[in-house]
Amino acid sequence: MAVHHHRLQVYWGHCDPAGIVYFPRFFDMFHEAMESWFSTGLHAPYDDVIVRRKVGFPSVHTEADFQKPTAFGESVVVELRLEHLGRSSIRLGYRIRGADDPKDVRGTGATVCAVMDLDPDSERFRRSMPLPDDLRVAMQTFMDAP
Repeated sequence: MAVHHHRLQVYWGHCDPAGIVYFPRFFDMFHEAMESWFSTGLHAPYDDVIVRRKVGFPSVHTEADFQKPTAFGESVVVELRLEHLGRSSIRLGYRIRGADDPKDVRGTGATVCAVMDLDPDSERFRRSMPLPDDLRVAMQTFMDAP
């Protein structure tokens, strides 16, 4: 299974008064990794998918476990894996680690995203829809890769 790597710098705005990443910010990092995966891993820029194609991927379930604090000024990598490819949903797994040490795991998480019709002229507006074929093919090849 291929892994998408999204590198991030931890800024003060990510942190609580103790200078460590405030836990909800990790969910933002998960989403940023997903957006960069669309662009670089699937060759389908996320803004194009949302705005032009009117296909959304809202989170319907998300979870995280934290093993070690991440501090202001550190660099981290969010590793994204496609764990499940359904008809109208996907499950993404995440591992946050120190940028310089693959064994320096800070946390893990997962998000289930529904595939949603964002076309206001559609009778299925804001309802579930099948994953478009081209995105399915791109995702499947990512899932099949070593």
